[in-house]
Amino acid sequence: MWTRRQLGLMSGGLLLPKSLLARRAAPARGMGSSSIRRGSASSRRFVFVFNDGGWDTSHVFSPMWDVGGAYMDPAAELGHAHGIDFVDHPDRPQVRSFFETWGDRVCVLNGMEVRSVTHERSRRIVLTGGGSLNDDWASLLASHGSPDLLMPHVILDGPAFTDRATAAVVRVGDDDQLPSLLSGEAVLRSDLGVSPLDYRAAALADRFVADRAAAGTTDFSAAYAQALDRIDGLKDHPDLDLSVTDAGCERDITADCALAFDLFSRDLSRCAMLRSQGWCSEGWDTHQGLHLQSRNFDDLFGYLDGALFDLSTRTGPTGTPLADDVVFVVFSEMGRDPQLNSWGGRDHWTFTSVMLIGAGIQGGQVLGGHDAYGRGRPMDLQTGAATDSGAAVIPEHLGATLLKLGDVDPAEYVGDIPAIEAALL
Repeated sequence: MWTRRQLGLMSGGLLLPKSLLARRAAPARGMGSSSIRRGSASSRRFVFVFNDGGWDTSHVFSPMWDVGGAYMDPAAELGHAHGIDFVDHPDRPQVRSFFETWGDRVCVLNGMEVRSVTHERSRRIVLTGGGSLNDDWASLLASHGSPDLLMPHVILDGPAFTDRATAAVVRVGDDDQLPSLLSGEAVLRSDLGVSPLDYRAAALADRFVADRAAAGTTDFSAAYAQALDRIDGLKDHPDLDLSVTDAGCERDITADCALAFDLFSRDLSRCAMLRSQGWCSEGWDTHQGLHLQSRNFDDLFGYLDGALFDLSTRTGPTGTPLADDVVFVVFSEMGRDPQLNSWGGRDHWTFTSVMLIGAGIQGGQVLGGHDAYGRGRPMDLQTGAATDSGAAVIPEHLGATLLKLGDVDPAEYVGDIPAIEAALL
């Protein structure tokens, strides 16, 4: 017989991640050593929006009329709003509306090279800088947050890579597994032939498990005990709805953001990861059919518009506007070749764009650029200007920027690679 808590912790690595079950992880760097200081960079919270499959930056972020051999739709034209130059198109009205409404809070980074054209490798590089054992930026930021956070980095959907910050990561699950585990309904759904204990037996079993974890001397035991404490803490929020929703054939990104905002407002989380798989979940890996990229971008920007409006109505845990503390990181694992392939689509490309929105971001600007072949040009990190005397922008620059935004010393994780100062207020 298993208690609901034992089943919860052993099912899918939702509160105790899989990598902890596989090995005894070292304590996360920064975990428990610093608390969030309100009114400073440490109060910032982060929403990561991962666009799965490799987006075509020439549809929105990087106009390529001057790139040799590049295809630009004849109906597209250069748009401009709040200092942002973007590719405007009649099939993407929500892109135009988004920049007209929120452009003063948006910073676009063009020409970042991920140094790979394979999906999994590119995801790891974008999120960690590329080391096989590195922690991703969101997990690092979460591990340096308050030790009282019950769900430091919550994965609503999308990737995570961890080494030392594994204990900071909580997965909701692809089918609302976390809510069912917390409520005990997972036992009833099980095909293992188990049944719930009565409350007296459950209390004794829970006490036994907690005592064993507390008495342990390994890092695994400490992480296990921390997971138990987090479960008990979440029970103090019975009205918290951790379920995720679909919008017909696709994930409702605005609703996922709303859940992240709720967790931020309750001071339960510092970071959230969510994923866009494009219009009707068709994905961004469009080696054929450029029209899908157009649909995906219009879809994405419509969701982001709704999310930012929702955020503007929220209050943070200290009573100040939540929007003053939230940073959006909107990205994909790679870009797409400026030239068409033989199927009339675009293949993988190592250069991509990132969109930063919100607290601490110098909005109303596009940083970096492309050369005559569509490759990223070096950037002056202080001004954001594309210049041959600048630095070739790689994901470590993005990571340093995000860590600095979150009051975490980048040097410990990316060495002497500096932040993109032009992106910061």
